[in-house]
Amino acid sequence: MKRILSVLALLLLTATLALAQDSAVKSVLDRYEDFRPQADDLAMYQIDWAPSLEEAQKRARREKRPVFLVIIHAQYGDLTSGHC
Repeated sequence: MKRILSVLALLLLTATLALAQDSAVKSVLDRYEDFRPQADDLAMYQIDWAPSLEEAQKRARREKRPVFLVIIHAQYGDLTSGHC
């Protein structure tokens, strides 16, 4: 009898902890969504890349736009993550 009560108590505790964790996870995700920038806020980070400088210059002349030249010299350069 003691063993059955112990097992039932353990199962109840496990279920309670699982529900509490789900609630905590949902709370964190809700907060994350509140602070996460929307796609419109990140639009300035999207660059219209060209495969080469020559192609970029042709497009710039055709579209009457300037060339935005980014030179990444780091081994693992990545402009979107801020490592350049």
